[in-house]
Amino acid sequence: MRAISLVNRLEFDFGGNVLRNAITLRDVDNDGNYELIVGNEKGEVVIFKGKEKWQTINNLGFVCCLAVGDIFNQNRNSLVIITGDGWCHIYDSPESRNTTESVDTVDGQILSGESYESYTSDSLTAKSSRRRNINKKHLQRVHVQRIPANTKYILLDDIDGDGCIEMVLGLTDRVIRSYRWFDPFHPNKAVINVPNTKIRTADCKLIGLNKWECAKQIGSVTLHHDNENRPSLLIAQPGGTFMRIRYQHDDNGEMSDSSNSQSEYLTGSFIDYQFLGLSRMRNHNISTEIVGNLKTKKGDCKEFPYAVATLDGTIMLVQDEIILWEIAVDHQVFALTKLDVTGDGTDDLVACSWDGNTYILDQEKHSVQFQLGESVQAFDTGFYNLVAGEIPVTCFVYVTFRNSVLLYYDIPLKEMICRKFTVDLERIKDVFASENAEERDTMVATLSNNENDKRRLVEYLLYGVHM
Repeated sequence: MRAISLVNRLEFDFGGNVLRNAITLRDVDNDGNYELIVGNEKGEVVIFKGKEKWQTINNLGFVCCLAVGDIFNQNRNSLVIITGDGWCHIYDSPESRNTTESVDTVDGQILSGESYESYTSDSLTAKSSRRRNINKKHLQRVHVQRIPANTKYILLDDIDGDGCIEMVLGLTDRVIRSYRWFDPFHPNKAVINVPNTKIRTADCKLIGLNKWECAKQIGSVTLHHDNENRPSLLIAQPGGTFMRIRYQHDDNGEMSDSSNSQSEYLTGSFIDYQFLGLSRMRNHNISTEIVGNLKTKKGDCKEFPYAVATLDGTIMLVQDEIILWEIAVDHQVFALTKLDVTGDGTDDLVACSWDGNTYILDQEKHSVQFQLGESVQAFDTGFYNLVAGEIPVTCFVYVTFRNSVLLYYDIPLKEMICRKFTVDLERIKDVFASENAEERDTMVATLSNNENDKRRLVEYLLYGVHM
């Protein structure tokens, strides 16, 4: 496998343990630029902008996963942070918030727009003082809510095709839960845009929609669309298998009634399991990652392919339940992402192992490898703005075990195919100095098409080796 070297990088200091899904690259403050957001087990979430640390959010609890998306369904991004002890925090940029921030007490704790802490008069005084000094450009908390504990994966997307964003959580107890933001005063609007209305945080909340139980531990969750653009959830299961959840609609676009089908329905959803039958699979309990909705060249296929990777180093591309290709690597793959690395309009696969080996594969099975040289605990890919207002660049992000975050940017990979080296004699003539020009021109003019002669000419011109 061909190896590449990445040189351009930023290094940020960030301590603590970071879980696999506590890192993301998105536009978190709606300024049109991509930021890097990372959270750790100490309850710290740090947002990096460009080459600097922009904001730090503290006292959250064990941050197990975070995501950026339109959770309020207002065509603007917000930051959603999930902690291991069962708290969901939502942060938003303050420009368009017109509500009066409330202070709620839950389980003896104060819930405000900054962080929750024990309820005392001194803490209230200190909180009021800090609130007057808040940087208005920074994100502020607009909602906090108790949810089931031990979340390991979060997805913000429209999973049922109704045009609204849902929050999907994967828990360590093999349960998938879905939520949607609900505002009793304006059902189709979020609280942050209700003008001149004093609304308490408790009046608007995330409501539970569905609960599904998986047969085994959950690896990752992804959204995938079929050839009729119908969405479905793919939940990775051990051994290279996955569970698929589809929402069923009747001819009028409404959810199907579960009494009209012999399949297993849960609130209008159809569930089935896919066993890919991997030829290399040895351990059927090995953890699995899955990525859906891989972009392809227009007209190449009727349905988007999806990719599956297992911890024992098996990576495969699947389409229409058929394995298009399968590759085995020598390292344990714990993260699988998609990114248009080459810039040709199609998604490439990027897989990372615990020891930092990174594999980049296109949909034709061409691959290259990058060796970081140290162990990593979290990995992600995406786009990042080095300078505000400029075009974002592709990047790989590694969270290492030495309290640092490495961001390799502007990945210099234009094509995945290795081409045979051929000598361009005219360019060689122009590159070198003019001394011995007459002798060099004579050799070029009389050179045959024999590859050995070309190699000897290059050696002569580069190193002075006599022919």
